[in-house]
Parts: sequence; structure tokens; C-alpha cells
Amino acid sequence: MARGCTREPREILGTNGCNEAVALGLQAVTRPGDTVVLESPTSFGFLQILEALHLKALEIPTHPRHGLSVDALALALQTQPVRAVLAVPTLSNPLGASMPLAERRRLALLLAAHQVPLIEDVIYNDLAERDEHRRAVKSFDTEGWVMLCGSFSKTVAPGLRVGWLEAGRHSTAVRRLKAAFSGGHTPVLELAMAELLNQSGYVTQLRKLRQAIAPRIAEARALVAAHFPRGTKVTDPSGGIMLWLELPGGIDSLALFKACLDEGICIAPGTMFSATDRFRHCIRLSVGSGWGDVQRQAMRRVGVLAGQLAAQGLKQAA
Repeated sequence: MARGCTREPREILGTNGCNEAVALGLQAVTRPGDTVVLESPTSFGFLQILEALHLKALEIPTHPRHGLSVDALALALQTQPVRAVLAVPTLSNPLGASMPLAERRRLALLLAAHQVPLIEDVIYNDLAERDEHRRAVKSFDTEGWVMLCGSFSKTVAPGLRVGWLEAGRHSTAVRRLKAAFSGGHTPVLELAMAELLNQSGYVTQLRKLRQAIAPRIAEARALVAAHFPRGTKVTDPSGGIMLWLELPGGIDSLALFKACLDEGICIAPGTMFSATDRFRHCIRLSVGSGWGDVQRQAMRRVGVLAGQLAAQGLKQAA
């Protein structure tokens, strides 16, 4: 595998998308009421899964460039009853952060020492610009504490519900859960996906996809610089389809979300990405679904609306 791992086909369990793989991994190693570590901010899909499984979220500080703080995680493991870690080390959602290779190794060793499983979501790895960012934490795991999960919805087709999970030492428990809750996967889809992956042009298509997305991100960042209020901060991810913005002047991302929605524009307010209220001044923008004049004008308009909210806030404060 391009992620630095070599696995036998029989070790890979097919799932109905990546979310099922994540849920199976969590169910195999936790019980209701247990604490699970997440990046902060984190995927709102992860928060929904934890809520459905009655698990507690412990959010760990995450750098917008370098990802999950391994030092902060080490402290949490010493002081909190952590039962599992759920993370996206490559192009995390929503920050687009990618952990350096040395930190991935540290993470694998730390969790092995504490015997705490990591559920590693690699759904965005193929969109990373740098080879080292495509290498999974799993590649440093020698004792089976890392569960690797992913799907092809970000690289082949958004509606393709073909996911997979390699669960390491928890494989037996995961397979038992899969059989109990959803049975087997559709063999036709798995065979079709296997044939596609074996084609010589697949790697070339991934390279073309990355090359197509990179200019969108660059242009979107330029639009933010030109049209959003002064003081807006925007991430500069090494690949992927998302930008994370910190808005100035106490702008409420929920108010901005509602104003945008009234004009048929959809953004993701920062409150979606945490169990706390700490990202209320942030928004996530995506360039993955399409990029053209309509999307460019929508971004300009979001910036204008954000400016109006900032001006209203200044008037109220005066």
C-alpha cells in the first residue's frame, strides 16, 4: 500500500463506507460511557458517531499545520481514562493538518506503550501532496494497536459506499460486530473496486486529481485575502479540499451561516466541529464539489457578509 503498509487481502474487512469502519473500530474497544480522544477541531461525523455510541469526547489541541499534539495526548493518557484515540493524521477535517513523519512514529510508540488503540482514518491520504504525508501511522505499528480505515469517496466517487478496515489485534472482534449488525458487503462493488485499483492508470488519475485541486485551494485563499475582513486567518494545507478560517472581531459563524443560507450559499460553521463552543468564530470552506464562476462569486459574497457582521459588531460595541 502507498500508505507504507503491506497487508494480506484477508486482513481487510469491507465496510459500508468509512463511517461504518470507524464505528466498528470504536465498538470493538469501548463501552458506553468510555472516553475517546479526538483532534480539536474534529470531524462532525466523528462527533455524531460518538454520540450514537454514548461515548465521551476528549478533545486534544491540534495545530493547523502539524496536526494532533502528541505532547498533549501524552498528558491526557497519564491523567484521563482514555480507551481509544480517533484521528485523521493526514489532511484532518476541518483543519487540513498533516502530522510530520516523526510525530506519526511518536504517536504509534506512545499508544503502544499505553496499550490504547488508535482508529486511524486515512480517507484523505491520497490527496496529500507530499509522499511522507501519505504514510500512515499504522506503518509504525508493530503490535496491532492501530486500526486503519478508509474509503474511496474522496478520490473515486462521492456516493461510492465502499469502505474498508484493517483492525490489527482487534480483527476478530470487529468481524464479529460486522456480521452481527450489517452482514457482508456487496461483492460486486468490491470486485469492481479491486479491478479499478489494479489498473495502471489509477495512480496517474490520483496525481491528476491532486494537480486539479491545488490551484482551487490557491485561488480560494487569494479570494479570502481579497474579500474577507481584515484579520481573517486561513489555513494553507498541503493538499486536500478544505480551508479553515478564523474570523476577526467576534464574528459569529452561526450568524454568518444563516446569512449565507438565506442567499443559497452553504458554509460549515465552526460549532459543528467541536463538542464545545470554542470555534464559534471559525468556518470551514470546501472546494471539492466543483469550482467555477458560481463558486468564486459565492466566496466573494461570504466575505462581504462576514464584513457586514464585523461592522455590526463594531457598532454595537461603540
